[in-house]
Amino acid sequence: MRALSLARATPNDMDKVLKTVPLEHREACARAIERASRACERWDCEASDFVDPSTASSIERAVRGTVGDECAMELWGGYASAERKRVVFARADANDVDRAKQYVKALRVEGNFMFDPASHGDFLGAILNTGIVRGVVGDILVSGERGADVLCAPEMCGFLVEALKSVRTVKVSVKEVNVGELKVPAPKVEEINTTEASTRLDAIASAGFRVSRSKFTDMIASGDVKVNWKEVSKGNMDVVANDVISCRGKGRIEVKEINPAKKEGRFAIRLVRFV
Repeated sequence: MRALSLARATPNDMDKVLKTVPLEHREACARAIERASRACERWDCEASDFVDPSTASSIERAVRGTVGDECAMELWGGYASAERKRVVFARADANDVDRAKQYVKALRVEGNFMFDPASHGDFLGAILNTGIVRGVVGDILVSGERGADVLCAPEMCGFLVEALKSVRTVKVSVKEVNVGELKVPAPKVEEINTTEASTRLDAIASAGFRVSRSKFTDMIASGDVKVNWKEVSKGNMDVVANDVISCRGKGRIEVKEINPAKKEGRFAIRLVRFV
């Protein structure tokens, strides 16, 4: 698709570009196109909200199809392996290698969680209950009984320091810390090799998560399963190498290899599970 200048693009041009991305990503992509175009026109930098990898990919395609190659894009979530990141836009010929770092700040939420442990969902719920929206919050790194580190948009730091007072029943204190001080837990990784009769999602994921196929089907029905960060409704879809399967409460699986097995009609599959 030809690249379009936003200033010259007609509504029909924009519609054509946005129709190439998933429906659930179109609003984020439309906002990203506006920010990217403005950044290029003003020789400035702008950033998207924090988004998951699937939405980030859609944003990159949409901006490339509208603003074109004059726009440089960089993904940054505060640390190298962050899942939720912001897409930072600038002119491709602007010389500012550290431009993305200014758009992500870190907060340390501290409290005594020894007798009332809090999960990722507990911290996120407490943060959203202050009245802010999900897009200004990145990854939340839970550090056991001590609390958690939270990545957020810079403009939210002062507000959360004042507004976040408790998580579950635990009183907390919040302070800004240098991103370099983040307590990033080492990922718990397990390699799984399995042989399956098909490459269906329910066959591969039930083996990777070590649950029965019927149990996994129930998880899909409950809205707990995503493939490449997109919720799925059926287990009979085929998966391919490099697909990411996530399941609420079970972690995620990356499909590393799918090859024909020695036994005809079966597949040798290598998975990596992050728990």
